[in-house]
Amino acid sequence: MSKKAKTTEPKQPGIDFVVPLEVFQLKLVQAALGPTAVVGNFAVDQRVRAARDAAGTDKNIDAGQALNVLSQVTSYHLNADDKIEPFGPVAIFEGRRSPIPSDLLSDQVVILAQLVPEIGHPALRARLADVCWLLNRRDVSSGLFAVSGYVECVRMVLNGEAKFDFDQANAASVSSADLLTRAANIARRMGWGRTDFDCLRATIDHVCEHAIANDDGWGFIHVGPVNLAHQIWKPEKTAKAAEALAISFRPEGDNRGRRLLWEIAGQAYRRAGDNDSSNRALIEAAETHVADADLRTDSAFVQVHFLNEAIQALRPLPGTVARRRELQDRMSALQALTDDEMRVFEMKDDITELVKASEKEVRGKILSEVIRTLFTCARSPDPTKLREDALKEGYGSISALFSTKVSDHQGRIRFIAPGLAPNGEPDKNQVLYLVNQRDQIRRHLIVASAINPIRRVLWEEHSVTAAALTPLMQMSPFVPPNHETVFALGAAKFIGGDEIEAAHLILPQLENSLRHLLSLAGVETNRLNQDGTQEEAMLSRLLGDYREQLLAILPRSIVEEIDLLFNFKGGPSIRHELAHGKMSDGDFWARDVTYSIWLVLQLVTLPTLQHWNEVAQHIEEYAR
Repeated sequence: MSKKAKTTEPKQPGIDFVVPLEVFQLKLVQAALGPTAVVGNFAVDQRVRAARDAAGTDKNIDAGQALNVLSQVTSYHLNADDKIEPFGPVAIFEGRRSPIPSDLLSDQVVILAQLVPEIGHPALRARLADVCWLLNRRDVSSGLFAVSGYVECVRMVLNGEAKFDFDQANAASVSSADLLTRAANIARRMGWGRTDFDCLRATIDHVCEHAIANDDGWGFIHVGPVNLAHQIWKPEKTAKAAEALAISFRPEGDNRGRRLLWEIAGQAYRRAGDNDSSNRALIEAAETHVADADLRTDSAFVQVHFLNEAIQALRPLPGTVARRRELQDRMSALQALTDDEMRVFEMKDDITELVKASEKEVRGKILSEVIRTLFTCARSPDPTKLREDALKEGYGSISALFSTKVSDHQGRIRFIAPGLAPNGEPDKNQVLYLVNQRDQIRRHLIVASAINPIRRVLWEEHSVTAAALTPLMQMSPFVPPNHETVFALGAAKFIGGDEIEAAHLILPQLENSLRHLLSLAGVETNRLNQDGTQEEAMLSRLLGDYREQLLAILPRSIVEEIDLLFNFKGGPSIRHELAHGKMSDGDFWARDVTYSIWLVLQLVTLPTLQHWNEVAQHIEEYAR
């Protein structure tokens, strides 16, 4: 970029220059900072943005600059559990991102800290104070304002004086848990024993009691871990409360809710030193997987998935050998039936119109519906037609008659395909190369016309966390036990546009998930070596020696696409490039990388479509 180009770029208030305190005290700015009946950041963000846009229309430049700074702060995405970087960009796109706290000038932070006591809206006051304290840990006043502001938001909802975003009136909600978690993390850093935080501890106590009094199992699932993490109650009390709610859990068939309550009970009993009660609770949690299997008599494959989850959950618990053997026998019997229904990964809906107008289709929709649309917005092409079209195009081009070389970033040749012979059967590698070249156009079009527009709507209308995506991972046969968090974090990063983190989290999981699918189908992929060691099948071997078994589970179109994207040396060769550290910063935003991450997440989603209503219900629990 030239120096001239730099000087013509508009300067950002708060980032390139400081907006003085008196500008924030203008009536037009102060009008956007007063209290309302909604104590959520989304509502605050919308309010500040509307005031900023109105100021721009009225040519109130100074007020617009102040509101611009505030809208940057309200745009940050809160990751309440992250003690190091609690605020991240709401979106990252092709290496560019939305604002983060460290963008602010230090002098601007000092001015914002002076503004904090004047803000009437508790959610905005807490957010602004939190950012000021985060950037200047010596600013004790801002830290205290942040904690008291978060607590005030929760207490207002608890007392029926306000609601969280999206008309959420339950004080024991995800929103409440996030605010209390963030407040507690600040308090821990500043000194947990301070009397300034008595109100925080009392509020966590009251919210948990509120969930118990209302027999609100999901409410306790949200706020109980905050209580346990910061030891507001003795662990025994938390354990007994979670156990009582698990036993009386009301939603019929909601085994995941009961499982989470039993797991909280198990953790709390373990912390209390009562290992017998902890094991008993965790066994109950494992049995909820069996209950899920019992409900899915329509699908042997899904039953096998849930039974395997139960076996893995029971494995570290003493006294479960006989039960595990019983479940293993049941799973083995079901595996014989899976051959008849190995098309759970097929997508039967026609998505043509959806791809054409993807953004319009998802605006205003609930989070679970947009998530489903994102990961089913395209389907893998028919391999036979793709091959025919590629050959037809190749024989019509002179360049295809010559050999082709593909080099890596260092200029070293990694693949050579001979040219198409005028007569006889074409070389397999040259055909694959031509197929990839043709399909690359389709992949790039899907990213530009569907994946990116839908992700843009998610950035603008929803706050997508790993917790909200975890139910999808837990209910997908594609995700092996104890890999749910990795997939959920990767999916959240992908939705946020952070391809660097998403690629490192998601793409290495493909190989293991394919082995897991084969294992669920009763196919053993380990090889015993002569020295007695066991060797797992790598991706190339899975796509070679176990191709027929994979084709019994996955549609041929998906298997061919996996081979083309991840295994074929003449294609993007994404697995090799990523695994060996050859991808540069900019490479992660190449459309083939975006598409590859999306494809793996589609494989997660497709088998859940048979029981999507249940998945959606659990996603919405974390979207409120």
